[in-house]
Amino acid sequence: MGLSETIVASIIGALATMATAIVQLIRNRAPEGSKPKKNRMRSLLATIALMIGCVVGGYAWSSLRAVSAKEELRATMKAEFAEQFAALVARKQEADTPEPDGLDGSALSARHGTSGSAESLAHLPPCRLEADADEVGPVSCTERVAQTVSLCATVPSAAITSNLRLFARVPLSESPWLERDAGAPALGSLRIADAPSEYPVSADQRAVCLDVANWSVDDKLAVRLVVDYLFAPKPAIELTAAAPGATSL
Repeated sequence: MGLSETIVASIIGALATMATAIVQLIRNRAPEGSKPKKNRMRSLLATIALMIGCVVGGYAWSSLRAVSAKEELRATMKAEFAEQFAALVARKQEADTPEPDGLDGSALSARHGTSGSAESLAHLPPCRLEADADEVGPVSCTERVAQTVSLCATVPSAAITSNLRLFARVPLSESPWLERDAGAPALGSLRIADAPSEYPVSADQRAVCLDVANWSVDDKLAVRLVVDYLFAPKPAIELTAAAPGATSL
């Protein structure tokens, strides 16, 4: 098992103390008067030298372990920094990689096929009316007070709009989406404009919009517009063989 530097130094000091005590016991077995003074001085010097050596050895061992621990910590931190840097570079490369057209909700470009679709979704609040207190009977919405909203879907500028589909339902309910019949001016309480309008959004995209209004005085409506489009086929290049010219002499 691993021991800390402090514990190792303490063990070395304890061993030095035990060794010194054993040496002193062995040397002190003879009577004091029978030991020359010179030998007693040598014993004292040897004991002091042994203690100093043990202290220096323990300090040196502790310093060596501290240096080794610092090198291990430096190597670990270097490996972690290298791993984090590699992960950061990978994330940046992934972020810089452009997504294929159409994955971010925009319209598909021509190189991804000859047709596609774009959608737009909105929640329309109910029609707000200010009824007089003396009015009798049900209150209905009118064109004057109905709030008209434009649903717009973005399609490529080079595409041709092939079909517009409109769906409506009451949000947060189990009712299914109801689809408008082709050219119908209304879908339940939803009033729909006669024709869509278009305007450019950018150099390669345009918006297809349809005005709708919720005439219900009670329910909110979720309305979804789906614009189907297609690309005109590229004209085929006809290769004709040139007729050889006739020359006369």
